[in-house]
Amino acid sequence: MPYRVWVSASVQALQPLANPSDAEGMTRYMKNISPYLGVRTPARRSALKTAWKTLPALSQSDLARFAQAMWQLPEREYQYAATDAFDWYRGALSDDFLGDPVQHLVSTKSWWDTVDSLGSSIITPLVNTYPELTSTMWEWLESKNIWLARAAIQHQRGNRQQTDLQLLFAMCEVHVTDREFWLAKAIGWALRDASAYWPNEVQGFVNKHPDIAPVARREAQRGIDRALSSSADAGASSHR
Repeated sequence: MPYRVWVSASVQALQPLANPSDAEGMTRYMKNISPYLGVRTPARRSALKTAWKTLPALSQSDLARFAQAMWQLPEREYQYAATDAFDWYRGALSDDFLGDPVQHLVSTKSWWDTVDSLGSSIITPLVNTYPELTSTMWEWLESKNIWLARAAIQHQRGNRQQTDLQLLFAMCEVHVTDREFWLAKAIGWALRDASAYWPNEVQGFVNKHPDIAPVARREAQRGIDRALSSSADAGASSHR
C-alpha cells in the first residue's frame, strides 16, 4: 500500500539525522511528553521533501493511514512529519478529513506542539475551504477535551485580515474565565494575533471581561500594546 512506502521512506530519511544531544534538549523542553530523534525542523523538512518527491501520490484514505501510522511511532518528529504531509495535500482534501483522521490525531498524544501544528497545517485550511465545518469547531469548543477546545479557539490563527473577528470573540467567550492554562493561552494567542489588525476592538473585548484569565489577558495586551505602539510610531514618522 502506498502509505506504507511513505512511512518507510520517512523513517529512513529521519533516522540518520538523529542527534542524541539535541534529542535530550528537545525532550526536556517539551516536558518529556515524548522521546525525540533530535532532528531540527529545517533539516526534517528538507529530508522529507527529498524522500517524498519521488514517491507515488497518496489518496486521501492513504494519507489518513500514513498519519495514523506516524502517530504510532515513538519519536515526536514522526508526528511532525505527518503534519508536514498535510501541508503537501491541504488543497486536495475533502471536508470529512477533519473528522477522520484529524479529530483523532488532535486527541491522541496531545500536547501544544502537535495540536498547534495540526491547526496550521490542516484544521485552519479545511475550515477556510469548507465554512460549514465551523459547526464542528463549536462542537470541539464545547467538548470536555481541552485539546479539541484549544484547536477550535485557535482555528482562525493565520487568517490575518480575513479573520472573522466576531466569531473569534464568541468562541473566546466560552472559555474566557477558564484557568486551564492551555485554553487561556490559546485565547491569549488568538486575541494577540487579531490585535495586529484590530487593537481597539480586542482591547474592548478584554475590558468587557475583567475576569478573563490572567495569562490570556497578558498575551492579548502584549499584542494590543505592540500594535498601538507601531501605529503611533508610523503616525509620528508621517509628520516629520
